[in-house]
Amino acid sequence: MPTFPVGDRYSYLWLVLGSGLGLFSFADWSVPLAPWLSILCLIRFSHSQPPLRGYLLLCLLGTATPIVHFVWLGVAPAGFPPHMLYGMVIVGTLLMNLAYLADRLITPRIPGLLATLVFPVTLTCLEFVFSTGNPAGNFGAIGYTQHGNLPVMQLVSITGLAGLTFLISWFGSSVNWMWERSFAWPRARPCVIMYSSALAVVLLYGGARLAFHAAPAGTMRVASFTEMDLRTEGAALWPLIRKDRAAFRRLAGEFHDRYFEKTRLQADAGADLILWPELAIICAAEDEAAILERGKRLAREKRIFLAMPLFVSHLNERSANKLIVVDPRGEIVMEHYKYGGNQFEGTVLGDGVLRTFVTPTATLSGLICWDLDFPATVRQAGQNGTDILLAPTADWRDVAGTHADMAVFRAIENGVSLVRQADNGLSYATDPYGRVLASMDHFTASERLMVAQVPVNGVQTIYSIVGDLFAWLTVIAFPLFAGWALVLRRREKRAATAPSLPPSPAG
Repeated sequence: MPTFPVGDRYSYLWLVLGSGLGLFSFADWSVPLAPWLSILCLIRFSHSQPPLRGYLLLCLLGTATPIVHFVWLGVAPAGFPPHMLYGMVIVGTLLMNLAYLADRLITPRIPGLLATLVFPVTLTCLEFVFSTGNPAGNFGAIGYTQHGNLPVMQLVSITGLAGLTFLISWFGSSVNWMWERSFAWPRARPCVIMYSSALAVVLLYGGARLAFHAAPAGTMRVASFTEMDLRTEGAALWPLIRKDRAAFRRLAGEFHDRYFEKTRLQADAGADLILWPELAIICAAEDEAAILERGKRLAREKRIFLAMPLFVSHLNERSANKLIVVDPRGEIVMEHYKYGGNQFEGTVLGDGVLRTFVTPTATLSGLICWDLDFPATVRQAGQNGTDILLAPTADWRDVAGTHADMAVFRAIENGVSLVRQADNGLSYATDPYGRVLASMDHFTASERLMVAQVPVNGVQTIYSIVGDLFAWLTVIAFPLFAGWALVLRRREKRAATAPSLPPSPAG
């Protein structure tokens, strides 16, 4: 059993190295191995320091990591209130680094290999609690860093993102447990066997799920496109909303014409469903009825499903950011109001209910952009029979890849195909296993059009049934570990203070 604090002359090197690798763990996922090594380094540092000092130093450098991403790299949304931004960073850092403090206090008292579970249980518990109560959703969750590693990503179909966070952090605590025992093979072998077995099961499950997936029952041809650049051409609209309402309506109408004309072309090319990006139609409230009627006529004429995102501007009340779907009969079959991020955007708050509509081959649902960052709400798609999930989006260059990659996890969690059309972002069409069927980069495409043959049959997942059960188990396990450590500590104190018995007289 090692003595704490663990002696390590390179302690502060591990702090700097772990914090540096953390830059690739928050929103830049170009190095998927970074969070595995970052956590290992930071656990090593924490175990070599007195508990409180280690925690404070981790918070000091840990606060810098998200600030760099938010401010320097431009990840923060334009117009996001600075006081709220920095407040979330500070609160999040203080909370998440409690995992290292709790691990430092509890692990020395937990016997054997169970000690390796303390940190992953604590970190997963804290991340889940923080993201569940976060109005911005679960942006920055550690599990997202594994985007692109499809076999590992399949784990979320059982556990949600919590399973990936646990797997990554358990690697760090397991390697550090062996490190503190000098990697002596007789001691390290059980730990190697335990973690390697768990990782092997994850990889085998993911590989088998990808290799033996159900064949698509058919496909739907979906065309999605961005016809107006929201952040260049569209920027002229916003000042006119209150300054010159008539000019606003005229300019908006020109943009609307472009969307309807392109829709007609794609319908003639054979599209079954056409999707526009978030904020494709920015209109005055007094024009909404005419625009909807125009969409109904076109859908009826071309016998298509038309998914139209609208931003309806009201002068004396909150504007509405919503998604309207019209069927080939010219009838509205779905209306969804955006619920994600409304506290910051000031639009009408949606009720968070995912509604569906049925085509001859599939059941579809839809939501908007930020809505996808709330897994517990999106889980409705895995419960209500959705086969294809539509997600019109408006992003910006610095967050484009990150936000698109996050969306793919919702498809795997719920076993649905995903069509995400982004203005100023990365558009994806994926199958229920996260495999990309088509993509379009707003900033490099010669034509901002994505056409995909999207599978029409969804896949039942364990996560859609049990939800965040795995995360809740860590919430239960953490106080059990803490209570166990407290009981053992009290026993040690009583043993240390118990009076020694005098030797018995010789008989």
